Amino acid sequence: MADRKSGATGKSPTSLSTAPNGRNRPAGPTKSAASRPGVRIFVSYSHLDDASREKLAKHLAPLAREDVNIWFDGDIHAGDELDPEISRALRRAHLFVALISSNYLSSNYCWRKEYQRAMGRRTRGEIHVVGVVLKPCDWKSTKAARFKQLPRDGRAVTDWRSADHAYLDVTEGIRKVVKDIRKELVAQTAETAARSRARKAAAPSGRKATLKVGPGPKPPEASTKRPESRPKPTRGPARAPGSGKASPEVRRVRRPR
Repeated sequence: MADRKSGATGKSPTSLSTAPNGRNRPAGPTKSAASRPGVRIFVSYSHLDDASREKLAKHLAPLAREDVNIWFDGDIHAGDELDPEISRALRRAHLFVALISSNYLSSNYCWRKEYQRAMGRRTRGEIHVVGVVLKPCDWKSTKAARFKQLPRDGRAVTDWRSADHAYLDVTEGIRKVVKDIRKELVAQTAETAARSRARKAAAPSGRKATLKVGPGPKPPEASTKRPESRPKPTRGPARAPGSGKASPEVRRVRRPR
C-alpha cells in the first residue's frame, strides 16, 4: 500500500515503544515481574489516520509504563526494510489493534495483508485482535462484524460527544484484554516450568554406577614336586619272558675287536 510505505522512516516523538526507565530496577527478576509479564501490542492503521493514532497513543501512555510495548511502523528506523520489520513485529505481538476507518478498509496493505494475517494467527490462538472504529464506515459488512469492536458497541470515535471519552473507553477495553493476556502468559510459564520439572524427574540420574571389582583368582602356586624320572634303559639283552635266554629279536651282536 502506498500510504503504508510513504513516511514510515524515522521515529515518531509519540512512539510508545520505549521501555520505562529501569535505572532503579533490581538486577534479578522480581515476584511482581513474574506475575506481570510484558505484553506487545501491534497498532495497524492507515497513515491518513495518523492524527487519530497519535491521540490514542497519548491515552495509552499509562499502559505503556506498565511493561506494555506499543508498536507501530513509525518505530522502524531509517534504512530498515519495511515489510520484514512489520512482519517481525506482527509475529511477536500478543495483541493486534486495528484502527478501522474508510481509509483502513480501502488500503490493500492494511486490510488484506496486516489484518488478514492477524486474523489467521488469531484462528491458531496465537494473538488477540481488537478493532477500534475511528470514523463511520462500512465495517459491518466485513469479517470484523463478527467480533466486538471498540469503543462501546462499535460506535465510531467521531460519533461521541467528546473524543477523549471515546478514547478513554478504548483504553479501558484494551487494558482488560492486556490483563487477560498476562493471565495466559503466566499460565503458559507455569505449564512450561511443570513440564521441565517432570522431564528432569523422569530422566535418569547423571551418576555413573561403579562396579566393585573383587580380588581376582589366585594364580596357581608353583608345584614343588619334581617330575617323575623316566626309567633308565637297561643295557643288558632283553630276555624273553619265562626263560633265562635273551630274545632273538633283541639279541645284541658283538663286534669283533
